[in-house]
Order: sequence, then structure tokens, then C-alpha cells
Amino acid sequence: MKRALLAGLLVMMLAACDITIVLPGANLVVDGDALSSGRLASGASARFQVLVAARPVRVDVFDLDNGQAGSLLLRAYDSNGALFAQTISRKYFIAPKPEIVASSSLRQGIVSSGAYSLNLQAGSGEMYIEVTNLSDSPTRVSVRAVSRGPQPPDGDFSASVSGALLFLGQLDHWTYNGAAGATLKLAGGEMVHALARVSDGSRILARLEPGDEYNGLEPGDVVFVQAQGNGALAGFCDDGIDGNEICNDGLHSGEYTLEVH
Repeated sequence: MKRALLAGLLVMMLAACDITIVLPGANLVVDGDALSSGRLASGASARFQVLVAARPVRVDVFDLDNGQAGSLLLRAYDSNGALFAQTISRKYFIAPKPEIVASSSLRQGIVSSGAYSLNLQAGSGEMYIEVTNLSDSPTRVSVRAVSRGPQPPDGDFSASVSGALLFLGQLDHWTYNGAAGATLKLAGGEMVHALARVSDGSRILARLEPGDEYNGLEPGDVVFVQAQGNGALAGFCDDGIDGNEICNDGLHSGEYTLEVH
């Protein structure tokens, strides 16, 4: 009893001193067994922690009792307790307080997987995962952490090439080495609000939204691709982007293609 009282007083003192308190959670082992929470009432949360070392990690959360009808909020905090990312749908995830997505997006985008997921870059260290039940009905959640393959490589391209925006702040760059005067189209990338910028090394020649085309692509031009809003969105992709088995989600939301004609 005395120990619990002292612990409570310590928490109050730290809060008064404006010191961030990082709450621990059940330990997730990457590529290990999934963990399940107890019964979560509406608005209640469960916490987990995972060590992200040399390989990227994807965290998946499933609503066990409400299934697709459930509504969860998945948040990731770094070792200092700062909010790093949160889910706003089952198709992609988002940085804290983004300017480009309204709060009403929180419940949209249900897909067949049923998982709420987010990707954590290699070397992120200890991360804390918080899952909140947003639905009116109580539920339990299952949480797992799985290792991802390496980020899709940037490189040269002379014909159509595909990539995927899998991590917050990701910036892909591709150098064109094909025939002069080609037409470039940014295809896909709608879910993550992809933006492609074409540069000749000294100036921006074009800014392409999904579906836009640029005529006059020349050898040596560089194409930069990222999510709009300073990379505030990231998504997931299918197996086999460019023949490299780097993704295993099958949700398409992070994928884009630079089509050359």
C-alpha cells in the first residue's frame, strides 16, 4: 500500500515538473507471438512496447470481438514519450497533427485485411504502442510486430518504374536515363497524396499530382516522390514491387508508378 502511494506521489511530482512520463506496456517480440489485451471498454486503451533494431518493423492491431465493425485508434510513441505516428484508417497512417487530413478521416477506409497497421523505420529503438477502443462496444485487441524487408531502392530508370511510400517522411529519388523527350505520368499514390517533382538539377521543371503528365523528360532529369504535407502520410504495398519481395500487406495504399511513354 505504501509503495503504491509513493509511486503515485512520484508521478504527481514529475508531472508538476513538466517531465514526460513514458508508461510501459506488454513487451512485443518482433516476429514473435501476437499479444492480446484484456477487455477494453469504450474509450479505454492498452499499451505495448517493441524494440525496433536493425530492420524496419510493421505493427498490426486487430479487433478481436467487433471485427470490421470495430473502430480503433493506434498510436506510436518514441522512447521520450513523443507521439510519432497514428492510424487514421486501415489503409494508411499519419504523422501527428497533419495539415492535409481532416479528423473526420479517422473512421474511413475500411478494407478486407481488418488490421490497423503502421511501419517503424529501422533503428527507431524502443517504441511504445497504444491502442484505444473508439467503438461503443467493448472489445479485446490482438497486437503483433513483424519485420519488414528493406525500403525500396531508388535508382535509374528508362521505362516505367514502381515504388511505395512506406515510412513517414520518405523521399524517393529516381534518375532518368532513357530516350529524350519522353512523357512522364505519376500513376497511383492517391491514398498517400503522392507528389512527384521533376528537376534538371538546378530548377523544378514540373510538379505532378496523381494522374498528371509531364512532356519533355530528358536524360539526367531527377524525379523526387514523397507524400504531400512534408511526408505526413505513409501506407503499405503488395509483394513484388519491381520484382523485390519487400512488402507483404496487399493494401496498395503506398504504391505509385512513374509511367514513361
